[in-house]
Amino acid sequence: MKYLDCPLLGSRPQDEFVIRGVLEPEPADLGERSAGSWVFDRRSVPGERVEWWYHTPSRLWFQVRRHTGSDAVLGVELAKGQP
Repeated sequence: MKYLDCPLLGSRPQDEFVIRGVLEPEPADLGERSAGSWVFDRRSVPGERVEWWYHTPSRLWFQVRRHTGSDAVLGVELAKGQP
């Protein structure tokens, strides 16, 4: 089982968390692309990204910085809002 080192909760099993999406704002200028194209027609290239994670037992939201290629968690912060 994988564990997430949470700043408030300590080391918790990752199955207590639900990933709710990538924290990536829509670009101000999409050019010729539609918003739907920007969301659904992107290449999935391994790299770092920030995601919204929800801890179901405590009902807390977190922003998790993770490398999608290695699945390594690089940082965890308590979210300052909700997605």
